[in-house]
Parts: sequence; C-alpha cells; structure tokens
Amino acid sequence: MLVRDPVFQLNLLLWMAKEQPADAYVVRPLFFEQGYSILYIENPFPFPPDTLRAIEESKKEISKKPEPELILGRMRDKTALYFEAKANSFSSESETSKQARGHLLAAGEAFAEVMAPLRSCLLCYVVPEDNRPLMGVCLHELAAELATAGLKPSLHSCHGLAVESPSLRYSWDDSFRKHVGIAESSSVIMSGITEDTDPSPLFLIYTDEDYPDDEQRDLLRRCLVNQVHALLVCDINRVPPNELYQCSAESLLIEITDDLFRFLGRARQKGMRRLVTENVLRRIAEFSKDKYSGAVVVQGQQLLIRFPDESTKTAFLDWLEDFKRTTFQAKKPSDADKGTLFEQIEEDES
Repeated sequence: MLVRDPVFQLNLLLWMAKEQPADAYVVRPLFFEQGYSILYIENPFPFPPDTLRAIEESKKEISKKPEPELILGRMRDKTALYFEAKANSFSSESETSKQARGHLLAAGEAFAEVMAPLRSCLLCYVVPEDNRPLMGVCLHELAAELATAGLKPSLHSCHGLAVESPSLRYSWDDSFRKHVGIAESSSVIMSGITEDTDPSPLFLIYTDEDYPDDEQRDLLRRCLVNQVHALLVCDINRVPPNELYQCSAESLLIEITDDLFRFLGRARQKGMRRLVTENVLRRIAEFSKDKYSGAVVVQGQQLLIRFPDESTKTAFLDWLEDFKRTTFQAKKPSDADKGTLFEQIEEDES
C-alpha cells in the first residue's frame, strides 16, 4: 500500500517541509507554511552524557542511537518537530518499542540540550490513518513507563495518512495543533492519487537502507544511479571543447536531491557517495582510461573532463547515452572494493 511505503512516507514529509509555489505545489507544504524548515534527515540523535547514564541506570530497553526520519525547526518560537514514520502501529510490548523509547527521550528534555537554541520539541509518529489510534495508545504507555522510571520523555503526537481517491489526506491530533498553532485537524495534501500510484516521481531522498528487502533496495539503487546518469548526460552535452567540466559524487547528489543531500546523516551521505562512485564514476574511468586518456579523468570522487575537440565529445557521449542499455547493474559497494578505490575515497573524505 502506498501509505505504508517507507520511502514514500519520508519523501512526503520532505515535500511538506519544502518551499513550493503557492498555486502549483506537488505536495501541500504544510510544515513550511507554518514556518518550519529542515534541519536533519535520517541523522542519529546524539544523547547527552547525563541522559545516556540515566538510560543505563534504568535497565530498560531503550535505543541509544535513535534515528528520526526528519527534524524540523521554527526559529521564531524555538520549537521543533521530530518525525518517525511507520508502516503499522505497534504495541508497547513489541521489539519496536525499544526504538520508540529512544525517540521519546531524544525529543524530550535532551533535545533542548543538544539542539539549542531550539527549546520545545514534539515527537510525531506518522502511520496509516487506521493505525493512528493504536499508535497513540502505545506512545502514551511508553511515555508513562519512562516517566515512572525517572526519565524525561517528550510530548508526542500521532499523524495519519489516508488515500481518499483521488486525494491523499494527512491528519493530526490536538497535541500537534497546540504545538504548531494550527487550527486545522487535517488537510488534503496531494491530488490525483490512488493506492496504485507509482510514488517514485516524488522521491527526492532515498538510500539503500530505506527498504527492508534486497529487491526493493536494488530498485532504489538503480533509480538513484539512473538519475545521476541523466544529469551527467545533460551537463556534458552543454560543455564546449577545451572547457573544463568538473563535478563530484557529492555535487551530483546535491543537485538531484534539490540540495536535500546536505541534511542527511553522515553515514547515509557516505553510502550514497560510494554508490555513485562505484556505479557511475568508476565505470566512466574504466571506459575512458585508454580511449580518452587525459580528456576524461576520475580522481577518487571527482570527474574532470576537457574534450580536445567536438568529435571526441561526440564519441564519449555516444557511449554515455547508451549507459542504461549496457549490462550495468546497480549494486551496493562490496567489501572487496574498500581496499582499492574506496580506500582512496576514505582518504579524500578525511
């Protein structure tokens, strides 16, 4: 189901936080309209030492490195929104509750210490609408349990996604209304959508950790690499002979994600850079080393091109434009690669 897709859920939240034309938005920018901006995407939350000690002393199952989908901040009143999205609700007795306890503490008193000058944070769980009541019960029980143990959980809120063909509705509770200062309790945020709608055109950010199975992860890898490939073809077509074209795995990722790559956690960024370097830049390096030596150079994560003439450019582009029709397979970088090209990449990053 569309509203249970983890990558769709994340990207929906990102579109809701992005500035868009008021009369031509893709997704209603609900959070942006309320003054919130993106701070972090899929970035582990670093607990302060005092909170970590309190977690240890509590002897409870609590994640020490909770990783929210998204954190938004509003500087005018120093408030924040901390998002976690799930395909289903879960009970306070489930294994998933260990992660939820971590989120409740991260968005609580610890948040102001780590994220100053932001002061007040609301934990927002996003689930399919029919799971929203049970998710609320679970968070209430977990928060009470943590408070009883002397810990300091956050206020929390439950949000629901529902396809009401041909629209997508996003709903929230009173906790969110009070925290944000919004009068509505729900909104249609997308039109022309059904449960069978292909969500991929909406994707701005997706890493190969966002899906639980290999087949779906491979699909994301291929989508990502195909986007990079299309961008390179477009960019290089515009480069005249004897003019230097230079890019990097990171600059390509910043462009195809509309700058959102900068907000990702470091581990996610590194994984995406490696994926592009392995499947695009290394492939270009291997093809060009004999045919276009000196004209096309790959150094670590950097691509440098200076065509001596139009015929060299045309020949290279003929190969590059056929990129997707070769035996290319998007794949996650292997351990074997880390001792060769990736060893150099790590040196470049340090």
